[in-house]
Amino acid sequence: MTSRPRAAAIIGWVLAVTLAGCVPVPTSAPTAASSPASTPADPDFTEPGAAAAMVASLLTDAGSRQALMVEISRDSVQVSVLSAEGKPVTWAHRDGKSAEVPSDLAYVDQATFDVARFNLSNVGGLFRAAASMSGSEENQSLTIVDYSGGEVVMSVSTLPESRTVFFNPDGSLLEPLNFDAPGGIENGIREAIGLQLTVYSVTVQSDQGAWADYPGEKEGTTVRRTRTAKVPVTTNTRNETSNLQVFLAARIHPDAVWKIVDAVRGTTDVPEDANWSVVIEDRDHTNIPRMYFTIGPTSVTTDLNGAVIA
Repeated sequence: MTSRPRAAAIIGWVLAVTLAGCVPVPTSAPTAASSPASTPADPDFTEPGAAAAMVASLLTDAGSRQALMVEISRDSVQVSVLSAEGKPVTWAHRDGKSAEVPSDLAYVDQATFDVARFNLSNVGGLFRAAASMSGSEENQSLTIVDYSGGEVVMSVSTLPESRTVFFNPDGSLLEPLNFDAPGGIENGIREAIGLQLTVYSVTVQSDQGAWADYPGEKEGTTVRRTRTAKVPVTTNTRNETSNLQVFLAARIHPDAVWKIVDAVRGTTDVPEDANWSVVIEDRDHTNIPRMYFTIGPTSVTTDLNGAVIA
């Protein structure tokens, strides 16, 4: 009789072990040694609002409201600012984290700017517009930087390099100018003059663009601002003075330029499609600037209203 409890206990133990073998055993989580730790995924900065938010965050990290340069790609954002010591400092968000990063950016009196002036609400839309103009969407990158002489410009480029596409601060495409048409002449002259009240001279070439020369801020220098068909205004300062007298830029009438070109082309000696140029200046030092045209093989001199003098 005493063996029955012992036999029952043994049978119960065997059943317990057997049943335990039928129950799935939870698999333990992989250790750091068996599987690399995952990193946070970078947002897609071409999505609406993503780039603007990250630029603002990086500027906060950098402790500045004024940027020296901004660069945005699909998976990274980088901003450069000037430190309190006047040296470039760069912060970037890449590989899931934001941090100060090394940079070879040099400061040579470039203009700083308020990023809020530029429409970064939809970088993806800017990339698509740029691709339609350049024919490439490979490794697109948006940059905002002092392009030339204090002119801060927003552009999109690719790698391998294709045509750089420029945008206005509001996100619209920079308008290509046709300098062989009234509108292109007017806009080209206006952009070349910029905010200058007086100039030495203004030149328009139908196949190149428009430019204005005027005294530089530094004594003994002359500045040239140039607007070509597909590129924003560029500025070049020369260490030389002009022997021309300055005159009020507001005295120039772009419509008078086209009036002369349109009247001369298509005549006996001048083909309808002849290239032309005009230089507007006071080269005779009379305080009366003139317009000096070369239209095909013909030269014409007029006053600023387009009345022919010679």
